[in-house]
Formats: sequence, C-alpha cells, structure tokens
Amino acid sequence: MTSLRVSLLLLAWIAAILQIIFGQHVEILSNLGAILLGGFLLIILPQLKWDSYVILVMLGVMGWFLLDGLPSQELLFSGGRFILIFVALIATMTLSKATASTMPSVRLTQRKLALLTPEASSAGLQIAGHVFGGIINTGSFAVLSAALPRDSDDHRRKLAAEAALRGMVTSAVWSPFFVAFAVGEGFVGTTYAWVAMAIGLATSVIFTLICCYVFSPQFSWNTIRTSLACLAPISMRVIIVLATVLGFALGFNLTALSAVVISMPILVLVQFARHPGNIHRIITSTHTGLAQISDDLIIISGAMFIGYIAIHTDGLERMGLIGEHSMYPGWIALISTPVVMMLASVVGIHPVISSTVMLALFSYGGAAVHPALLMHSHLIGWGAGTMSSVASLSVITCARLYRVKSTSLALGHNMIVAFLFALLGGGVLSLLNLLIYQP
Repeated sequence: MTSLRVSLLLLAWIAAILQIIFGQHVEILSNLGAILLGGFLLIILPQLKWDSYVILVMLGVMGWFLLDGLPSQELLFSGGRFILIFVALIATMTLSKATASTMPSVRLTQRKLALLTPEASSAGLQIAGHVFGGIINTGSFAVLSAALPRDSDDHRRKLAAEAALRGMVTSAVWSPFFVAFAVGEGFVGTTYAWVAMAIGLATSVIFTLICCYVFSPQFSWNTIRTSLACLAPISMRVIIVLATVLGFALGFNLTALSAVVISMPILVLVQFARHPGNIHRIITSTHTGLAQISDDLIIISGAMFIGYIAIHTDGLERMGLIGEHSMYPGWIALISTPVVMMLASVVGIHPVISSTVMLALFSYGGAAVHPALLMHSHLIGWGAGTMSSVASLSVITCARLYRVKSTSLALGHNMIVAFLFALLGGGVLSLLNLLIYQP
C-alpha cells in the first residue's frame, strides 16, 4: 500500500511540473494528475491522526457555508489543478531535505556549530535555523540537533530547541520555500508577494537581533560574527539556491511556488552529478519522506481547496463578509491577521486554516490595505503560529529531535515571543500602511 501511495504522489508531482511548463496545453494531463491526487488522498484518509480529522471536519464546515450546493465538475477539476502545485511543492521540499543532509558543506557547518560555547549557542542556533529553515524548512532541525553536544543537559537542550525553532519558523517571513508563501501569493499575486519577501528580509534581521540580545547571556557583536562564521561553508550554496529560484521566476515569468518546483529538482540533479555515491541514499530518504507526509498533504490540500472556493465563488459575499459595504480598515486587517493566526494555533487550529480565512476576508479589496503588507502580516502570523502550537509539525519535529517536551517548547518562552512578534509586527505594518496605501 505504501508503494501505491508514493507512486500516485509521484505521478501527481510529474503532472504538476508539466502543468507549470506547458500550462493549458496539457490540461488533460493536469486533470489526470488531479484525479491521481484525489486517489492518493482517499487512500491515506483512513490512516490519519485524530487531530487531522478534526481539521478536515472544520474545513468541511467552511466549505459547506461557502458553497451553495454541491461543487460543479469544473470547480472540482480547476480546484484540483490549483492544489496540484501545492502538493508538488511539499514533494519537492522532501527531495531537497534528503539532498541537503548528504552535502559535505552541511556537515562542516554542523561541526562548527558544535564548537560554539554555551553562551553563543543560542544566537548561533537561531541564526543557523533561520538560514537552513529558509531552504529546507523542518529539515533544518535534523541538521542542527546533530550539532548539539551529546552530553548536553535538559536545560541546554531546551534552550537549543527554542532557538532553533525561533529561527526556522520565522524564516517564513521571507522564504519562498514555505507553503505560507505559496498560500499568500495565491491571494495577493506574484508581484506583491516578492515585495513582501523584501520586507520580510528586513523583518527577519531585526527579529533575530532582538532575540539574540534577549536570549544570549553574554550578547555581543562578536557573538553574531562567530555565529555567522559557522554558516560560511553553506553560504554560497544558499545564494545559489535563492538566485536560481529568483532567476527561474523572473526569466520564465513564474510564480515563486512554480519556480521552486521547477528549479530545485534541477539543482538536485547537479548534486547527483557531483556526488553520484549519494544518489541511492537521497532517493531512499525521499521515498521514506513521501510516505510520512500524509497528514500534511491532506490538510494543505483541503485548506487550499477551501481557499480556491472562497476566491472563485460568491460564498463570502453571500455571507456578508466581503463587499463594498464591509470594507475593513487596514489596521484591523494587518494586526488581526497575525494575532488571530497565532492565537488560533495555540488551541490547535493550523495556520493554513486561519490564514485562508483571514486572507479571503481582507484581500481583493476586502480591506483598505496594501496587498504586500497584507501578505507580510500573513507570513508573520504563519511564523508566530507554528512557533506556539503543540500540533505544529515544526514543534513536534523539533521536540522529538532535541528530546524535549513539545508543550514546554511551544508554551514556554516562545509563546510569549510569538505573541509579541504577531502583535508588534502587525502594528508596525499598520503604520507603514498609513504611509504607502493609496486606495
């Protein structure tokens, strides 16, 4: 059964790549890919965790209110083609994680991080988590946890896990490799999404410096320099990856999501050519990873389909949530989006659900807000939400690899950090909106 699931997912992945390259010319193949994806989702449905069923029920209720009757065949197929790209992103990132774990430059960075003093380790792990997280997402925890000295006590493990988690999840404010970026891009458009990425780079630097100051017992600029020096072996690789994605996006007029799906497998093939001895290990690790992401895939697929319905039907208008009579002030949109996403995550509501609702309400003229700033507030909310949820894959993975309790990791210092990040981030964006928004 596992082989069948992975095979269906691989075929859907290939269909998504062909859809990106050839567009409407291969609509029949895209529809076939959507059908295969539907078959994959049906097969994995009985094997989900209980919290995934809760999320799916919530999504079903949302869809019931948005739709006036059953969805048409055209809506199902067009929504399936839309979802296909998101599924391809998750599969692509699984391949990327497997490849990164074999790279000599990554192992050298691990060794350098392991040599950091306890005073510098918090800053070093947060910065490293931010850089790795921006490329391989949760795969960064496997890399960073391996750099922790084996004789570390529980206190140091918890501090290290908190730092790595803060760094990884907040890279969502600028990285096109997160599902969050793809979700927001679907609501605000590619141009505004790239602008939000530029703003996010500035946000991430400020946030990281503040956290390093607060959580490093002996903070100094030398601590920052030492931490950055650990990343020297991978710095050129990171630049190449980001430049390649940006080059594909601009050169072929692709969305960030499509550029990632197309460019990353090409870079993996380059690694195959450079280190052929790692091919079997990468393929095996990718196969294992694809077999273990059932819950993520079905939740994201469901949420993206609900988002597609919200955009392409009049459900929100019939409910009186959007329209000329219900234009929301910009500050409400920019503050409530990250704060609601963060607070909803604390009680177990996945950011992909809360962000879909908030973006559907405030995008497309639903609020007096600049689209790039709305996109960025959503990215802040995603980072804050995944930092403070015991149901978050990021928290669960980090807690397991660092051998700490997920509750202490999500509901400790980081929950306060996440709330302040959401609240203050939304507040600053509100002030920017006053300066730049022109209705």
